[in-house]
Amino acid sequence: MKIAAVDDEVHVLERFERMVSGIMELDLCGLFETGEQLLNYLKKNSLDAVFLDIEMPSVNGLHLSEQIQNLNENIEIIFVTAFNQYAVEAFELQALDYILKPMTEERLAKSINRLLKTRKNSKLSENIFIQCLGEFEVFLNGEAMTWKNSKAKELLAFLVHKNGVPIGWEKIVDAIWPDFNSEKAQTNFHATTYLLRKRLSEAGISHILECVRGNYRIVTDKVNCDIYQLEETLKNNKMKSKNDLRLIEQMVHKGYMEANGYSWAYPKAAELDILCKSSIK
Repeated sequence: MKIAAVDDEVHVLERFERMVSGIMELDLCGLFETGEQLLNYLKKNSLDAVFLDIEMPSVNGLHLSEQIQNLNENIEIIFVTAFNQYAVEAFELQALDYILKPMTEERLAKSINRLLKTRKNSKLSENIFIQCLGEFEVFLNGEAMTWKNSKAKELLAFLVHKNGVPIGWEKIVDAIWPDFNSEKAQTNFHATTYLLRKRLSEAGISHILECVRGNYRIVTDKVNCDIYQLEETLKNNKMKSKNDLRLIEQMVHKGYMEANGYSWAYPKAAELDILCKSSIK
């Protein structure tokens, strides 16, 4: 795996080089003191991951990460900084990890293991199927993902429900935490977003979730989803194939996310139920 590091302090780069030199799975391709040096390198060379400082005189590491992903959205970003106040913004930029200085070998090892696992899973997770009929589930190569946090799963379900439309955090918390005050809801949102990103990253499918200017969405062309197929069938109102009829029957008998009990899904479930029943009369 090809990696590089950017930090304006030379001694930090030298220490990083010593720490990763014995890791056989890694190929340290560059140590850069400025973001400009890294960007110039990336125009001619490929990398799998970059370790970035945040507060640098030439460019802020958060801004640099956006420029890196504009060149190659598949490059994983790991922030290494002495400041903890950037953590939320870092994960909104889909960072794989956030390490506080001084970085220990044990903490680096955890980050490297996460990086290697993510890359391994990304090669395996080519088939992503999202099920909304009956119970909301995400299948990777035919196996359902497990979830330690139910709200992280619900957040993903809500974004799938919105069919790729970018949604701000206020509308998300209104749906998922309707009884919480604004401060508590926002705190829960950021914590849940972090857990969701972490789970998707562990599964190697972080690319299906996108955040631009604080708005979140599912990248619909990177997943297969039964409800998207069903809505396309109902929209076109064409002659139904066997698969189309199967989806319609599943909607009628199993409902839309009915097993999960998400209240925000009820209006759409009722609408789909009417459309499907009328289409098979």
